[in-house]
Amino acid sequence: MEISKNLSVPAVRGTQWSVALLGGLKRDGAFRAKERTVHVSAVGGAKLDHSEAQLPAGPTHLVKASLVGGAELTYPAGASAEVDAFSVLGGVDLAVPAGTTVEVSGFSLFGPRSTGVAGEVDGPVVKVRSYSLIGGVKVRQA
Repeated sequence: MEISKNLSVPAVRGTQWSVALLGGLKRDGAFRAKERTVHVSAVGGAKLDHSEAQLPAGPTHLVKASLVGGAELTYPAGASAEVDAFSVLGGVDLAVPAGTTVEVSGFSLFGPRSTGVAGEVDGPVVKVRSYSLIGGVKVRQA
């Protein structure tokens, strides 16, 4: 997932890693997002709420890879979304208001896919990259 927001907040360099055999990643509330967050697990998803997060001027990325577990993202108003998901069992569920750009790509053998909508030209961009055998992607705008 990639989120970009045109703010004058300096980027927090580096990557936040989360590696677990059993367990997910959850971030919410007020925090400074790093440029990249990577979550790798056998069983466990990623749930991020960036609606109160302080985002860098450039994009932030979330990469989630697991055998079982989905990705759920809530992002700030005015953002755009791009979803790249691979899942054998699990779909892509988008609930965003009009004016949000959403691009969906990837593969889902058994699971529905939402379609893209157009958004603001210079608005924030959300890029979701999720790889799992069982688990979908849910994207919501705050």
